[in-house]
Amino acid sequence: MPKLETGNYLARHPLAVTFLFIFLCLLPVMIMRDFTPDNELRYLQIADEAIENGNIFAFTLDGQAYADKPPLYLWIVMLCKLILGKHSMFLLSLFSLIPAFVIIAVMDRWSSLEKVTDRIAVAFMMSTCALFLGASVFLRMDMMMTMFIVLALNSFWLLYTGSGNRWKQEILLPLWIFLALFTKGPVGILMPPVAIICFLLVKRQGKRIGKYLGWKTWGIIAGLCVIWFGGVYLDGGKDYLNNLLFHQTVGRAVNSFHHKAPIWYYLVAIWYIVAPYMFLLVGALVVSLCRRQDRHRRAYSRIWREARRDGTELAAGGDSVKGDKETFFCVTIVSTFVMLSLFSGKLAIYLAPIMPFMVLLFVEVLGRTGWKKWMTWSLAVPAALICLLALAALIALSFGKDIPRLAELMAPYSFISSWTLKLAALLLFSGAVFCLYYLFAKKVPSVSMMFLGASLLLAVYSASSVLPQANDWIGYGNLCKTIPADAHVAAVQIRRPLPMKVYLGREVTDYQKDFNAFLEAEVAGRTPSDQPLVLVTRTKKLSSDEALGAFVENNPHWTVGPYIAVKYNPIN
Repeated sequence: MPKLETGNYLARHPLAVTFLFIFLCLLPVMIMRDFTPDNELRYLQIADEAIENGNIFAFTLDGQAYADKPPLYLWIVMLCKLILGKHSMFLLSLFSLIPAFVIIAVMDRWSSLEKVTDRIAVAFMMSTCALFLGASVFLRMDMMMTMFIVLALNSFWLLYTGSGNRWKQEILLPLWIFLALFTKGPVGILMPPVAIICFLLVKRQGKRIGKYLGWKTWGIIAGLCVIWFGGVYLDGGKDYLNNLLFHQTVGRAVNSFHHKAPIWYYLVAIWYIVAPYMFLLVGALVVSLCRRQDRHRRAYSRIWREARRDGTELAAGGDSVKGDKETFFCVTIVSTFVMLSLFSGKLAIYLAPIMPFMVLLFVEVLGRTGWKKWMTWSLAVPAALICLLALAALIALSFGKDIPRLAELMAPYSFISSWTLKLAALLLFSGAVFCLYYLFAKKVPSVSMMFLGASLLLAVYSASSVLPQANDWIGYGNLCKTIPADAHVAAVQIRRPLPMKVYLGREVTDYQKDFNAFLEAEVAGRTPSDQPLVLVTRTKKLSSDEALGAFVENNPHWTVGPYIAVKYNPIN
């Protein structure tokens, strides 16, 4: 076999090399991180209950109906558990990371970039946007839904430009839309049609909406929904179906019972979800919105309308279609942003579907205008801030023990003095310095973005070595390992303790903030012959609840991260 030169392989497969680098950097996190109680552990508990009860479409959480999420992602969690016999962080993380890679690959093909450095820079840029990077490893449905939304809008674009197999894309478009709905919920079925309709209206082609969103599209979606809702009805009954269709959709949109936020919430969130590229991406959006159609664009629009009226097709490609691509990305971002802002329930993660389009819009604006001075400073300012913050972190980690106030703050975290955290700070600092050097001295922006993105990923890789100790603060895994196998577990002042069942294999009794209720139900009348009892609470709550503090003081106890476990030994 002839020897394959690295440079040639990189030139032919830049994304493959980039994906391998990203995978290796995130691998320790995917292996060593604990499940978070708020969402990840709850999904595992729901999957466990579904397997135990034999449910497929209707799920429960602590025995109560759970219609918050469609079944696709939960099926994946269930399947992984059935295959391995246990829940695997690594295997489940792949169902966030692989969709992220698919999104980057689709957007890379969509951008039609030719230079290897540009393609790698854009891949790094997309993969290291703050929210995108987090969603690539955390166990949520959002990255998978975003993948299906990107695939749906790409299928529309291929139909619109006549550059794809029409029959194939006419089937795939509704299939992708349904799968987005089947993964997360209403945003999956709303975003692609809203973006398509708004784009066609902006292009003054409203009469052609039915061509892309006609009876075939909605018929396929409706047929798949009928199968889904039929399964829900058979598995969970009328009440569960009503909860799924109305309480969890209309209720969340109009008067959310979770995550209610003001209409301007996303105007603030957008700046940190795409950090450190926020000034570049938001700036490109503003430039695109302020774009004026030139004479050539207006002429092409007239020719396009005449050709469509005559029943003919225009060849894809050329400057005009490139202009349409920028318009499509811009319309997709704005229409989705406005739609999500009108919903009552809001979370930063809900903006995940617009992040790939913000990066590609920047690519289109850059291709049209060339690299401008404002772009240099839009990248330089965050890079300089990262440089300063990394330097400050490096100094604090190295000399924090000599500063009383800082030493007090760092004291609970024994892992914080690890040399790998200092290396992570040094990597961030070095990457930011090289970014600024190639930006100002060498004037090669693509290499600047590569250094910045690579340093962020390498910092994650280096810092992940402390996860076994940091997991005390991330999840319940380390805590549950210390609890005797035969003990009954109760919780006071713990947020969402019930998913501890995933680790313990038995129910946990949650007394919320009522310590007196715990005393009456669990302690009063308990004898040494009864099942052992362990109370789990938060260390910081002991000072504010004197009775709780006295109970902990008078019984054997041990601390794990922010939690304290107390074993109650009744005396005859």
